[in-house]
Amino acid sequence: MTRKLDNEHLEEIQSLRDSFAKNSTTLGNIAIELHVLNRQLEIMNAEQTKYLDQFESLRKQESDLLEKMRERYGEGQINVADGTFTPDSGLAQ
Repeated sequence: MTRKLDNEHLEEIQSLRDSFAKNSTTLGNIAIELHVLNRQLEIMNAEQTKYLDQFESLRKQESDLLEKMRERYGEGQINVADGTFTPDSGLAQ
């Protein structure tokens, strides 16, 4: 025998269903936002790696240049603004 539910119970059931639907939608939106953020993070990490590699390459170039200059001029100070070299010992090589 079928019985009709009280309106109060029907409203509670519908409220719970609505809450589940809202919760599921929110969880889905969060999952999508996390996916987008993770993708952006992957892109940023790749960019960071690229620029860190370039940084290391620049450091190597700087080191090589300094070594060439030491061989040519000896130890001393370089003034890039006026293009001069001052030996540490006060004597040019």
